[in-house]
Amino acid sequence: MPIIAVANQKGGAGKTTTCLNLAGGLVEAGYSVLVVDADPQASALNWRNNSGEENLLGFDMIALPNPTIHKDLPALASRADYEVILIDCPPGGVLKGSRTDDITRSAMLAAHVILIPVQPSPLDYQAAATMLPLLRDTVLYKPDLKVWILVNRRLSGMNRLGRDAKSAARTFFETDGVDIRVLKTEIGARAAFAESAGVGRTILSYASGSLAALEFRNLSEEVIECLATPSEAC
Repeated sequence: MPIIAVANQKGGAGKTTTCLNLAGGLVEAGYSVLVVDADPQASALNWRNNSGEENLLGFDMIALPNPTIHKDLPALASRADYEVILIDCPPGGVLKGSRTDDITRSAMLAAHVILIPVQPSPLDYQAAATMLPLLRDTVLYKPDLKVWILVNRRLSGMNRLGRDAKSAARTFFETDGVDIRVLKTEIGARAAFAESAGVGRTILSYASGSLAALEFRNLSEEVIECLATPSEAC
């Protein structure tokens, strides 16, 4: 049962949007999915609650905003039949050694894959790259850990940032000892994502025929393929 932690210590990177819409894409592809809301701000739970009493997301969700996820989650998962578990991690703390950083560290220890959504700008790459020491520390305990970079909130058009997004991400995140891969799929900056969150739905059910939904279907397919193949072939 693969566990994917969606993490980026920079706030506003689109972690919750990525996590919940990827979960929706995996459910649409036939997978049983659990989302773990590890953010003390309960962003994922608030998204679900926007649908009122009815859960319109199509997958289960639990809150686990504590720094013992790596100890608690295996026991929870063993009592269920989920095929994929996604962890929505919190943003980083302002101070070193903050509780949210401890939660992210625990989520990474529980995970098989770290998915890092990052906006395609040098400042965002630099901010997200502060995760590299944490990744290197985690790999010491989990040498098979995979790290996937997702270019997120890409602006439309053929501007330079858009054209160079993947190569720039690869340069910023390349580090010895960590299996880092920039995913082929890119997610655009689209108002429909905020609209779907406001009514407690994923983009795949809110605007099924939209380009935004297509992008998350493509991401889901790529994630499924990468989980099923050796890292060097992904």
